[in-house]
Amino acid sequence: MTPEELLASALRKLHLKAGKPSTRKIAGGVGGVSHTTVNEMLRGSRVPAWELVEKVGRFLEGDESELRTLWMATQKTPLPRGEAHNDLWDPVYLDRLVVTSFVSGKGTREVRTVERWIRATSDGVDRFRVRAAALQGISHAGSGRVNVEPYLNCTIGKVKPVKISEEGDAWLVDVLLAVPLDEGEYGFFATRSRYAHPARFTSYTETTITCQGAREVLIRVQFSSDSVPPKCWSYVGSSEIDMQEEPPAGSRRILPVSSSRYVDLPARSLPPGARVGVAWKWDPTNSPELVVR
Repeated sequence: MTPEELLASALRKLHLKAGKPSTRKIAGGVGGVSHTTVNEMLRGSRVPAWELVEKVGRFLEGDESELRTLWMATQKTPLPRGEAHNDLWDPVYLDRLVVTSFVSGKGTREVRTVERWIRATSDGVDRFRVRAAALQGISHAGSGRVNVEPYLNCTIGKVKPVKISEEGDAWLVDVLLAVPLDEGEYGFFATRSRYAHPARFTSYTETTITCQGAREVLIRVQFSSDSVPPKCWSYVGSSEIDMQEEPPAGSRRILPVSSSRYVDLPARSLPPGARVGVAWKWDPTNSPELVVR
């Protein structure tokens, strides 16, 4: 399905779940739009501005972040097929991405395992470039700069720094695949990273889709017995939103922590550049101390 078809399909599902209100009723509830425009949105023959998608989605009680991700995909120009490997994009499509973070010490320590099921979008794909942030106050335990470890079906190649913002840098790590892939071929590999964070009341783990899109993403955060935060929330969307901004009470973005002390965030059909992650807030009455092991 095209991005436009996926967005229309999501709106139709919300429409059905809401009891199939008439397009005139939706237009009247939203205001400033004709019932014909609403009908075109549901049929997929028109993709309006985000403001209108947001209003219709809210009227139908849909998830705003999911709709925005789908809408973003309709606004993205796909990367050219066969584009050469560079510092910004990998010539692969993520069929599945699983990020598992083990958090302990009140958030001061994190071990992150990333599993990637990929499909090559050009011939001769022999690597995937992992971008490991090195923002102020965050160190990568074990190396002094970055520590991306090969975990399954890969080895580590070149590592180089790159400026990403005024706040800090990132390290680009070439993860070399066990077997080069030609266009359309599938592969699997996994990496692991270790981080030490400064003591803080809010923390998060996230990933950015730095390739040509992702079909399925799962973010899981597992907390240790001494590190269960009172509140967790999710984010799926564009790069300009602050991941650490706490949503209001009752928001669908609030994530429950299971009895086994973990939270899950699934997402689907993510375009290039989309961010997805989990944030949490520690109890401010019990400030953590930084511990690096």
